[in-house]
Amino acid sequence: MIVNRVANPEANMHTSGSISFATHHSRLEKEPKRPPTFQEVFDKTHKKKRTDQYISDRAREVAESYSQQMTEKYAEEEKQPQLDPETSAFTTAGAPGTSPSEMMGFIRDEISGLESRLAKTMESRLAQTMESRLVHMIQTQVSDAIQAQLSQALSQVVSQALS
Repeated sequence: MIVNRVANPEANMHTSGSISFATHHSRLEKEPKRPPTFQEVFDKTHKKKRTDQYISDRAREVAESYSQQMTEKYAEEEKQPQLDPETSAFTTAGAPGTSPSEMMGFIRDEISGLESRLAKTMESRLAQTMESRLVHMIQTQVSDAIQAQLSQALSQVVSQALS
């Protein structure tokens, strides 16, 4: 059954405007210098800025449900994963009749964003490694050249002194 979005506006409310969930995720990642959790991104996109209140009862229910499920599922583990798409928050967040696959747009954006950031990080680290190796190689060559010149000059001075 397909339901018009306008018929259930609360199911589609968020505060992020035209900015994607993945973009919010990237921006939040820069603040604490670590990847934000799904809960942090969800809160950023579903809470009013000044009051820190969820924009709808439905948004609050989804956030609470996700948090509770993550706590129950990973209670024994020291660290929870950043995202667990198997929680029912992903299958119940949309309007009635919304299929779970329709809720996975975020995950596709997230994976794409992660791949992009990973590629940039790998490229940056490769450049740093290459630069470090090049600097070391140049330093070694300069040091060897100076040592050879000093050795030759010292030999000449000793030869002249002995003559």
